[in-house]
Amino acid sequence: MNVRFAEHDDLTAIEEVTRWACSEAIGEMVPEDVVESEVHRRFRRSVLSEHLLSRRLLVGVSANNDIELVVLVDDRTDHIELVTSVVPTRPSRAADGVSLVDSLRFMGWLGPISSSVPLGDTVHEHFYELAGFAPGEVTVERVEGHDVFRREWWLDPVLSAAG
Repeated sequence: MNVRFAEHDDLTAIEEVTRWACSEAIGEMVPEDVVESEVHRRFRRSVLSEHLLSRRLLVGVSANNDIELVVLVDDRTDHIELVTSVVPTRPSRAADGVSLVDSLRFMGWLGPISSSVPLGDTVHEHFYELAGFAPGEVTVERVEGHDVFRREWWLDPVLSAAG
């Protein structure tokens, strides 16, 4: 998987991927209208466009040029937070979290990284686990009157060889 900055021409495909991935991630826990609310809150066109213009919207693209991963990068006081959508796995392959981490580090994001994943979303959990993230605290978020439990995943900062 090749990770790159998203382009304007990617936006329609990004919206399709995020809708599909969110439905797979929380669709069994909450009604479909709650899934749509979550997609709208996290991935509406204005949010995507804002991240696109500030070069904080990344996509992971397969060898066939299919978008398999959508990443919004948000700065926090002491780390960066990722909002991701991972395409549900195909039997032969899964999106590669290591490529994402390598790309983020190459692009200059060297500090700690976190991402919040719905509990039971095994596609996302596996993605982060293989990339070296450690599971952290569990939180509950109220979405349209429904509780969505999430686990925070953490990756340590890059340590300098100079100490």
